[in-house]
Amino acid sequence: MAIYYFLYFLLTLFALYGRDTLQRKKFSILLGLWWFVLVLFAGLRDEVGGDWGNYAHYFVVYFPYMSYTSALFHGDPAFWLLGKCMYEIGWGLYGVDVVVAIIFMVGLYRLLLQQPNPWLGLAVAFPYLFVVVSMGYLRQAAAIGLMMLGISYLKERKFTQFLLSLFFAVTFHKTAVLMVGIGLFQEGRGKMIRFTSIVLVGIGLWSAFLAQEQATLIQNYIEAQMQSSGALIRVLMNAIPALLLFMFRRRWKRLFNDYAFWSVIALGSLLALVGVGFASTAVDRMALYMLPLQVVLFSRLPLLLKPWIPTLLTKWVILFYYGLVLVVWLNFATHAHGWVYHTLLLKGF
Repeated sequence: MAIYYFLYFLLTLFALYGRDTLQRKKFSILLGLWWFVLVLFAGLRDEVGGDWGNYAHYFVVYFPYMSYTSALFHGDPAFWLLGKCMYEIGWGLYGVDVVVAIIFMVGLYRLLLQQPNPWLGLAVAFPYLFVVVSMGYLRQAAAIGLMMLGISYLKERKFTQFLLSLFFAVTFHKTAVLMVGIGLFQEGRGKMIRFTSIVLVGIGLWSAFLAQEQATLIQNYIEAQMQSSGALIRVLMNAIPALLLFMFRRRWKRLFNDYAFWSVIALGSLLALVGVGFASTAVDRMALYMLPLQVVLFSRLPLLLKPWIPTLLTKWVILFYYGLVLVVWLNFATHAHGWVYHTLLLKGF
C-alpha cells in the first residue's frame, strides 16, 4: 500500500506549492508527466481492484466465443466490443485496463484544466475517484471519464461534443444516461428538450434502481435487504461539497459561470442521503456520477474562501482530509485487500 501514500504525498507537494492558474489552457510538462504516470499506474495494474477476477473470467467464458456482432448488441456494448477486440489481438484484460485508464484520465484532466488549481483537484481526485473508482469499477470508470469530458465541453457551451461524450459514456454503462438528462435540462430552452431531459433522467434512475429481473430484485433488495458496503460514507463525502456549494453560492456565481449545472449535482448528492437508507446499492451506484463535484468544489474552495481564510491554510485542511480518506480506506475498507498493488511491469519478479 505504500505506493499509494507515496504518490499522494507527491501530489500534496504540487498542490501546496505548484502554480495556481485560473482557466489554464495548456498542459504543463509536469501535469503531462503525471497524466502519463497515472495512466500506466492504473492501466498496467495486475490483479488490482475488487472486480478484477470477474473481468478476467470474461476472457475465459465470454470473449473467446462471442462475435463482434453479439458484442455490439450486448448490454454496455462499448465495453464488450473493447473486450472482444483486446481478446483477439492478445492484450486481454490489460489492454482493456489501459484503454479505460486513458479514457478516464483524459476526462479528468480536461475537467481539471478548467479549475483554478489543477494540482489541488488532482490531489482531491486521487484517494477515491482515481484509486478506488478508476481502478475498481471498470465500465463505470470509462463512463465517468467520458462524463467528465462531456461536463468540460458543457462548460464551454460545446453542446454537440457534450452529447457525443455522454453518448459514448452510456455505451460503457447505461446509468450514465442520467447525466445526459441533467445536461439537457440545464442547456435546453425548448419544452421538447426539457421533456426529453426528464425522460432520460427517468431512464437513468430506472437503470440504477429497477433494471433487474424481478426475482433478482426481490431477492437482493427486499428479502436480503441488500446494502452496499460503505455507501453512507461515500454519499456523505459527496454531501459535504454539496453543502459548501450552497453555502458559498453567491461568490461561486460571481467567479464561475456553471452554478446551474453543479447546483443540480449538489442537490442530487443531498437527496442521496435520503435514499441511501432504503436502496443503498442503487444510490451508491448513482453517487459515483456525483464524485466530480468533490474535485470541482475543493479545487475552487481556496478561491471561494480567500477573503476570509488564507489560501495555504485551506489547502492544508483539504489535503489532510483527503489524506485521511486514503488512510482509512486502505486500512479499514471491507475490500481494501483487493487493492494491494501489483503491476504487469514487475510480474514474474
